[in-house]
Amino acid sequence: MRYNIKIQVFFVFFFASACAIFAQQTSFEKVDFSIPKTIYFTGERVWIASSASKEELPASSQIIYAELVNRFNESVAISKMPLVEGSSFNFLQIPTNIPSDHYLLRVFTRVSPHQNLEQGLVQRFITVFNSNVPPAVVAQRKNLAQTQNSSEITLSQEDGKAGSTLTIQLPKGTEINEVSIAAVNPFLSDAGKISSRTAYSSIQEHSLIPELFGHVIEAKIDEVEVDTTQLYYVSVHGEKSALFTDRPNAAGSLYFDAGGMKHWNYLVAQADGNKSLLDFGIVSPAPVTQFQENFTFPELEISPADQAYLEELLKGGQVEGYFVNEYDESSFPVVTGFVEDRTYLLDDYTRFETVETVVKEYIQEISVKNIKKKKEFRSIDEALDGNFDSNPLMLIDALPVFDSDKLAAFDPKEFKSLDVLSRSFYLNEEKFPGVMSFSSYKNDFGGFPIPSNGIYLDYAGIQPRVVSFQSLFDAPSQDENIMDWRTVLFWSATSGTDELSDTIQITVPQLKGTFLISVKASSEQGMAKEYLRTFEVK
Repeated sequence: MRYNIKIQVFFVFFFASACAIFAQQTSFEKVDFSIPKTIYFTGERVWIASSASKEELPASSQIIYAELVNRFNESVAISKMPLVEGSSFNFLQIPTNIPSDHYLLRVFTRVSPHQNLEQGLVQRFITVFNSNVPPAVVAQRKNLAQTQNSSEITLSQEDGKAGSTLTIQLPKGTEINEVSIAAVNPFLSDAGKISSRTAYSSIQEHSLIPELFGHVIEAKIDEVEVDTTQLYYVSVHGEKSALFTDRPNAAGSLYFDAGGMKHWNYLVAQADGNKSLLDFGIVSPAPVTQFQENFTFPELEISPADQAYLEELLKGGQVEGYFVNEYDESSFPVVTGFVEDRTYLLDDYTRFETVETVVKEYIQEISVKNIKKKKEFRSIDEALDGNFDSNPLMLIDALPVFDSDKLAAFDPKEFKSLDVLSRSFYLNEEKFPGVMSFSSYKNDFGGFPIPSNGIYLDYAGIQPRVVSFQSLFDAPSQDENIMDWRTVLFWSATSGTDELSDTIQITVPQLKGTFLISVKASSEQGMAKEYLRTFEVK
């Protein structure tokens, strides 16, 4: 246990030291991103190729964020994407309940906007349609798509025929950086990336929170006088669960460093002893910004003539290419640093109707006591060859339980196992008189209710790394027997190579409409240039 204690103290000390070091640095993290198209339906994934660098090297941040902001400066979605050597290929899932409109998609690391707003917060508009909440309908509208055709992009046929092969000759004499071929967005006059100086008048000051190992969950106590001795718990839950603790600083801030825990779906916050959490709140990792007075979102309008094209795009939104996520399959204990002395597989024993009876009948390291007409548990202390005089740390799927009487009376039929630690346990700076940790079959607390003052939040963890995406936008094969309704036909970010050929061949989809070829290149003098060309699929 001494080793585990050192690990906990090290991470607490390291996080505090890293915050101080980041605050003193003059260099800053720069971010960038690209997407293959700008028109989507709710429920679709926005695929994002992003990067974070610092002085031309990969940034030390391990997480990069993508956020969707509406015209009222409200965050409607956020994705936590893992960085590997400063790069990420991942996605933001568009919520199904947002209305049709233009949204601002912005990308950043936890520290980059506060170090340099212009280069640490990058954004552009995208258009989202919700068939249940349509935009304003007008008799006629202006086509806002960029339709100029560069003569330096040549096609083997002017109009694409479904199922045919289209050969595209890219501009010569330039260094091609990125190519995308996707459904055109006639509802948005897209000028590409938007400068933060143009978009924002201010950013709310915030202390730097370096994420050198994983996501840091920030919380805030909104009280005039903060009790810096009050202990708080945050447990995160998904396929696996983990528990973290902290006490607020004088400003009321708490930081739960999830570190090696990556993938979870929700969290539960509690105060020690099941005290009230009315003044407790989780702080979003997104920067708080104010728009410039003259910065406006374009209005989204459609006309009856757009119906056929939107119906085609809706088909494409229902088709998803093939990709593979990499999940961390390593064994992660339900409590950081917790190494049990003994595990009881409850199906190996007679099933009883209460936890109290289970403990009395065959859990040798724990006893049940009647204290002031309530049931309490006592663990033996193997280190000192004695017994503790208070409840151990009681857990169900990493969820702390403070009511021992309720746990004693609960039916453990959905509990799979019990891990017991019969000595003092240290979690960060906290010392507990042993641990009794139940695990359920479905990691859903086995039906045990969340404590009355606990807060349940849909707060997803870091997304799994996407490790196989080269065929994401490929045409389906004949063996798959599915319609080719792709809205993205090619994107160099998925090509798997840094060197792009000046000739591209694609299979024309069955989706009717206009497609845009976008080529971003650099001249021999290093000047950036974009070449555009459209073609029709009829």
